[in-house]
Amino acid sequence: QQLSQLIFALSTTNPGPQCDLSNGWDRYSSNCYKVKSETAKSWTWAEARADCVNQGGDLVSITDPYEQAFIQVLGSILNSIAFCPTGISLWMGGHDSITEGGWEWTDGSPFRYVRWSAGNPDNYFGEDCLSIIINNGYWNDDNCENRRGYICKRRGKMRCSNSCCTSLQSLGFFCRKDTGTPTPS
Repeated sequence: QQLSQLIFALSTTNPGPQCDLSNGWDRYSSNCYKVKSETAKSWTWAEARADCVNQGGDLVSITDPYEQAFIQVLGSILNSIAFCPTGISLWMGGHDSITEGGWEWTDGSPFRYVRWSAGNPDNYFGEDCLSIIINNGYWNDDNCENRRGYICKRRGKMRCSNSCCTSLQSLGFFCRKDTGTPTPS
C-alpha cells in the first residue's frame, strides 16, 4: 500500500522539460523513461546506448526499490500485451567491462541497489552488460553483442508541489521547503 502511494506521489511530480510524453516517454519522479522494443529492430548494448544518448538520455540506471517497481510495471505492461518482440530482456545501463565484477552505471549513478537473478552475475562466456528480464524484473549479466530492446532514462531534478510533499511526508519522507526536494526522514 505504501509503495503504491509513493509511486503515485512521485509519478505526479513536475517532470520538467526533459519529458516528451507525446513521444513515448513516461515519467516517474523527476526522471523520464522510454522503452524501445520494435519488431523490425533490436540493438546490441553499445548500439542501444548510442541510440539512447542521441535522444538526450542514457541507458536506464535503477538506484532504489521504488524505481525498480516502476520499471517492473513498464516491463509487465510490455509482457502482458506481447509488445516485446525483441526477446525476454531489455538492455539497462549497467556494465562491468572495465573491471570484472566492478559493476557501474553508464550515467554515473552509484551502483548500490541490485536485483540479480539467481546465480547472477555469473560472467558466463564473458558477459559484461546488464539486462532486465521483463516478466520478473530480475537482472542478468548478458553478452553485450546480443540484440535486444532497451530502456532509456533522462534524469531530472526532483521538485515537489505542496500536495506531493504532503503525500511523501505521510510515508516517512521530509520535504525541504526551500527546494521542494524529498529526502528520507
